[in-house]
Amino acid sequence: MVSKVNESSYISLPDLDKTFYFIGMTEKTRKLDSEPDVLQYTNYRLFLRDYYDYKKSTSTAFSLRYFAGKAGLSSHAHLKLAIDGKRNLTKGTVTKLIVGLGLEGHRATYFENLVFFNQAKTEKEKQTYYALLLKASPRSRLRRLDASQFRIFKEWYHSMILEMISLKHFNPAPEWISRRLMGNVSPSQVAESLKLLQELGLIVKTAQGYRRLDPLLTTDDEVSDLMVKYYHYAGFKLAAEAISNLPPELRDISALTFPVKRSDFPALKKHIQLMRKELLDFSADAGEADDIIQVNIQLFPVTKGV
Repeated sequence: MVSKVNESSYISLPDLDKTFYFIGMTEKTRKLDSEPDVLQYTNYRLFLRDYYDYKKSTSTAFSLRYFAGKAGLSSHAHLKLAIDGKRNLTKGTVTKLIVGLGLEGHRATYFENLVFFNQAKTEKEKQTYYALLLKASPRSRLRRLDASQFRIFKEWYHSMILEMISLKHFNPAPEWISRRLMGNVSPSQVAESLKLLQELGLIVKTAQGYRRLDPLLTTDDEVSDLMVKYYHYAGFKLAAEAISNLPPELRDISALTFPVKRSDFPALKKHIQLMRKELLDFSADAGEADDIIQVNIQLFPVTKGV
């Protein structure tokens, strides 16, 4: 069994044949039969598009020009560009749109934070507005689908404990798991993690301890990118600690710095993908493994193109 996270259209956690995915979802999958609720969206542009489509379907007189006028905007062209993803909204425009959309209370707050979450330019900004979105409404789609899943990636030990269930001579006692994780996770944290993994349907309690399941969990692209980055940040931290805490015979940490042609970069990435598949050949079957290992692989330029 293997935990693997790639920066692609999906994030996978267990093995290659039975994989736990976080997949980008399309929020609009059918014809709207009621006015869209902003709390069910994680992309403000899609919400505005669905709002316009719904209003247009209920009144032929409704137009983008009318909508912009209702919101107090001087031109509908800017709004069209924003919906199409070609321009961003300013705070002043957001305030006017809230009025035009008739949003109040926590829905108004959610919409404003959603705009700035989608338009965030830095990781810190994105994290800040993500937290504000979760706080804005306990009934939002974002909280319902992603609050617990987010922890799987932000707190590194959940995926490790998930993999440990497949170890030979696995002991479900939190104290045993804590010792095997070199004391980096307390027994209380282990107990909480096991509870979380059960809530997400990743494991089920049995008479012998726990058994892994292979559920399909979904989220959307707006938050999956943030989750992947959290997972990698945790991996970097573990690697840094391994340099100081583990003897050389239990680790292999190296780096290469060399010049390449920019046109060869895709081929380098392909080579690393093939190497990852070769490494997975060493993955032991459930009940046969003695340890869990972490392999981090990074490839990035340190110079800027001319």
